[in-house]
Amino acid sequence: MQVKTDIKYKFIILISILLFFYITLFNYSNFIEIHGNNVISTTSENTIIRKSEFNRSILYVSRHDGTVSNFVNIAQRLSFNVTLMRPPYGFEKRPYCFEKDKCQSFVELICSQYDYIVISDIIPDSYIYFTNPCSAKVVLEITNRFDIFVKEENKVDYYEKLGKAVVENKDLTVVENNPYEVFHACIKGVFIPNYYLIRPLGFAPPEVMGKTYDETHEEIAVIEHTEQDKKLAIPKLKELNISLAQLPHRYGGPLVLATYKAVLMLPYQVSIMKMMENFRYGVAMIVPSEKLFRELIKEGSYYFAEKHLQDIPDGLTNYVEWYNKEFEGLFVYFDSWEELPEIIKNTDFDALKLKVKQYIDQYQKKALNLWAQVLDVIPRKNMIKNKDPLCDNKDFYYKSN
Repeated sequence: MQVKTDIKYKFIILISILLFFYITLFNYSNFIEIHGNNVISTTSENTIIRKSEFNRSILYVSRHDGTVSNFVNIAQRLSFNVTLMRPPYGFEKRPYCFEKDKCQSFVELICSQYDYIVISDIIPDSYIYFTNPCSAKVVLEITNRFDIFVKEENKVDYYEKLGKAVVENKDLTVVENNPYEVFHACIKGVFIPNYYLIRPLGFAPPEVMGKTYDETHEEIAVIEHTEQDKKLAIPKLKELNISLAQLPHRYGGPLVLATYKAVLMLPYQVSIMKMMENFRYGVAMIVPSEKLFRELIKEGSYYFAEKHLQDIPDGLTNYVEWYNKEFEGLFVYFDSWEELPEIIKNTDFDALKLKVKQYIDQYQKKALNLWAQVLDVIPRKNMIKNKDPLCDNKDFYYKSN
């Protein structure tokens, strides 16, 4: 009789322990975010970290070293296997398999080997994947204008089929790495209603990370990248007797820039991956204020790829990263060249370098969480969904019913 009582008592204790663990795990599952190689389950008061390996096989298609470096680092932190593919054909060319069967057999074979196919940089490289049956999920990571290098005679077909795919294909996801890309697509007649905005993590390609630089320089650096760098920024700094370092176009990467007091940047694109790289490695950046920038781009000699944004309400603050509120307090702005010496003198650049590094560390958590959603590790709760187009265009190549 005593034995039966002991067994019954032990059974009750076991059930109580199991029930306790079940309730505890349930309560801790309120919120999930990605952090490094771990999934962090948190409540308002407690944090539990549990190691998790995600079985996702991914093909990453890109011609750009910066996007490759960025995605490889994302994959490492989310524990995915990634295979890299650099298209071997010319930028404006169709793939070699196109003449045979419009690449249908090639796509079927490739898609059967991967869970996800992510196409980045030159988005027209994705054409064969959204016009042929594909068993894998397709992600378009738009890091450049989505229609770059599309021949004029192919544009209508490209716009129509891409417009249909982004609306109807439930296994296709769009990711833009800056806010302008979906807006540009809208202007060109392709409405992308649902997408993610995920900026780069700022990891530089390995080839520029092999050296260490212990020295420090008190000069303001200018990279000789555009004509305005050579014919405007450099002469102005010399005229103002500002201590200057002129760096070549191939300057050696963000670790080199971090050795200088700051780098003066004259924007020539709405977004460049170097900006996020500079944040990660502690580079302070001096940039013309929006007011001065508007004055500069009115000059015919100043190159800026999307000058039309100055005529769109909030066009610069919404779509040009240098003036986006996301980066408020992370640049040193100047309203005129004449005030630049005083601004340089009174700015604590060491504090700014620390601030930008802290920003990118925090942003990395957000970006990894968003990529985890894209790759279906966690629910897609932060996808941007627009019922109406971002632009005033009413004439789209594909119109859903």
